[in-house]
Formats: sequence, structure tokens, C-alpha cells
Amino acid sequence: MAKTPPTHHGAFPVTRWSMVLALREGGDVGTGRLALDELCKIYWRPIYSYARFQGLSPADAEDMTQSFFSFVLEKALFTTADAALGKMRNYLLTAFSRHIKHWQRQASALKRGGGKEILSIEASQAEDELSIQPPDHRTPEMIYQRMCALRIIEATVEQLAQEQEAAGKKDQFQLLRPRLDPTLAGSGNDAELAARLGMTHDAVRQSISRLRKRFREIMRDLVAGTLAAPTDEMVQEELTALRNALVSRE
Repeated sequence: MAKTPPTHHGAFPVTRWSMVLALREGGDVGTGRLALDELCKIYWRPIYSYARFQGLSPADAEDMTQSFFSFVLEKALFTTADAALGKMRNYLLTAFSRHIKHWQRQASALKRGGGKEILSIEASQAEDELSIQPPDHRTPEMIYQRMCALRIIEATVEQLAQEQEAAGKKDQFQLLRPRLDPTLAGSGNDAELAARLGMTHDAVRQSISRLRKRFREIMRDLVAGTLAAPTDEMVQEELTALRNALVSRE
């Protein structure tokens, strides 16, 4: 279960990305591996989606994605990682593009999974989110960036849900959740929510306001964790880039 991130008060702690990069210099293996696992869970589906929009079949896209993250989880990818690249999502996309070319050259020699440790994630989860139709003229890169944004939102909601459940507010959160998650349709109205929750109209509005504030804090921390050396300005730029990726069209 994800832990509640600390309050930063304008300063960021060591990030997940920087912990991963520290592995190449003998950093804490346990902490670095945990950070790497968390990042891989965020980026598995975007990477898989990129492979699918390169024209690969679901089976081949899964093979390629699993072999890539096997390599990532063995930390070989980061032995020569350039911290100056800064953004995890961009670094992974560049590395995966190279991996595709290598994988295609070696495809006949690869076996599914390769006997290596891989993430326990069903490709069907990613496949269900894709709609590869001829009218969709977005590039694989655009799809990847959009999926990265969606996964950050999803991870934010998951962490917020865990916090609310730990606070004994699971049922309340489930009713309020559509008011927080941009990927969920519909919002209802405060009067209806108040009646269902047995709360006053003002109490519902205050609860929604607090949850939205916490949602923004968690998302900001997750985004900061994908940057090597985040500043407030860099985090805001990344949030803007992810927001733009959700609405971009060719």
C-alpha cells in the first residue's frame, strides 16, 4: 500500500527517479528497488500502448513491454542513465524506442517473459483502454504521453482512496470520487450527495474542497517523484505538459 507522501513546504525530498539513478552509484538497493517498482507500475501501460500504436499485435506488444521492464527491473537500464535527462517518462520512451529496434532484431531468439522477473500486470488492462482505429491520427508518442497523464491521475486517485479508507471514510469517498477524478464522467449535485451521506450541504462542499486539495497535493508529489531534481517551476511545467497531453490532437 502506498504511503502518504510528506508535506514539502516548497522543498522536495529525494525523489523516486533520483533514488533509481542512485542505484548505479551503490545507493540503497531496497529503497531504490521499491521506487523503481512504483515507477514501473505507472509506466507499464503507457509503454505497452506505445508498442501497440507502433503496429504490434497485443501478444508482441506484451512480449516487448515485459522484456523491456525485465531489463529495467534488473537496473541495467540505469547503469548509464543520464540524470540530466530529468524526466522519467521521456527517458523511458527514448530507451524503449531503442529497445523496440533491438527486440525486433532479436525477436526470433526471445521467449515470452524470458524467464526473468517481470511485473505482475495483465496486458488486458492496457488493451481495454486502447482504441486503435483508422480515424485516430495521433502518433504513438502522443498516445504514450496521454497514457502517462492518465496513469498519474489513476495513481493519484488510488492513493487518495487508500488514505480515505485508512481514515474510515471509504464509503463516503466512493460517493465523492466522481467529483475529483477528471477521467470519470458526471458529477451529481451537492444536495443529492448531502442527502445520501446524511451531511449538510456546506459539509459536503467542504469535504469536496478538502479532497480536491489533497488530490492536487498527491498528484504534485507523484509528478515530482518522476523528476530527478524537481523545483516548483519544473513540477508545474510537467503538470502542464501532462494536462496538454490529455487534450492534444493531431
